[in-house]
Amino acid sequence: MKFKLSVDQINYLNIGLMIVAAVFAFYRPFETFLFAYAFFGPAHYLTEISWLHDRNYFTKRNYDWIFLLLAGIIITLANFNLIPNLPNEASTILIFVSFISALIFVTIKNIVLRIVLIVASALSSKLFIGSIIFNSVFGAFMPTLIHVFVFTGLFILVGALKGRSLSGILSLGVFIIVAISFFYLPISNGNYKPTDYVMNSYGHLKNDGSFSDGFISLNHHILSVFNLHDFGKPTVNFQQFVDGFNNYLFQNPLSLSIMAFIGFAYLYHYLNWFSKTSVIQWHNIPRSRFIGIIVLWLLSIGLYSIDYAIGLQWLFFLSFTHVLLEFPLNQLTFINIGKEISSIFKQQKSNATKVQNKYE
Repeated sequence: MKFKLSVDQINYLNIGLMIVAAVFAFYRPFETFLFAYAFFGPAHYLTEISWLHDRNYFTKRNYDWIFLLLAGIIITLANFNLIPNLPNEASTILIFVSFISALIFVTIKNIVLRIVLIVASALSSKLFIGSIIFNSVFGAFMPTLIHVFVFTGLFILVGALKGRSLSGILSLGVFIIVAISFFYLPISNGNYKPTDYVMNSYGHLKNDGSFSDGFISLNHHILSVFNLHDFGKPTVNFQQFVDGFNNYLFQNPLSLSIMAFIGFAYLYHYLNWFSKTSVIQWHNIPRSRFIGIIVLWLLSIGLYSIDYAIGLQWLFFLSFTHVLLEFPLNQLTFINIGKEISSIFKQQKSNATKVQNKYE
């Protein structure tokens, strides 16, 4: 007998998971992210790619995913500086083109029209590449917070609209309230200070002025792009500037609030995926593939435990590519939200007409 949760049970389970993820993020923001990314991340990437592959990535043609896979390969090579003379903005443009291409893949089947529109999207990206908004959305946020927070919220929204259930609406409300709470409630117990291992694993500003491998550049970008801190200019004593920079990112209350939000977003993103196993059935795959996923997952955890930076490098391709391969599903989510909202308005209009006709 197969165990399967009802939609309401899944919604209430996810409300509980949101609260659990929030509690961990409040008390140990950096550790929550590092654990979630290393432990749940690889399992999520592998199982979701497997699930998407069995559904042809929700595109209209069988091999559309190859375009997105190639984009992931190029971005990975660029990240490790393995493609000479590649412009710095190439990865951002490629993410933008992949995102637009995903919309084309789920709505248009004509090959000629597809090629024309994809080329047009690539050319149009040159008009936006200098924009802070464009660079932030498609460079820093699309593969990170937009993927784990915004799209997760949209999945909850489309589920609530389709189910027309109180539990679905409640889960969306809790998701939003919890996210906002990080910027109004005190983080940790006031004495929180990340260990050297945590700072080295998450990343930091190095003495040469560059960021080490990790995610710390994301925190810096959030603070900078939203004008929350400009960090000033390096002083004559550059080491003093570096120390002040790192101290702010790892200890300032505002920085900790941002980190707690990031930790919550990532941890809940992964928990949300696995909580819906009985519905999406990602585990119904050939035994050989299932064993392969477990082996790669254990190998990934082993590398993270040896050296977190090595784990990040090992999984960069898998992490980034799973974001790109999910783009068609993301685009379908936008489309389905529009359809559900339109359906609600039509139903309300129909009900109003019936009431009016009743009293005429």
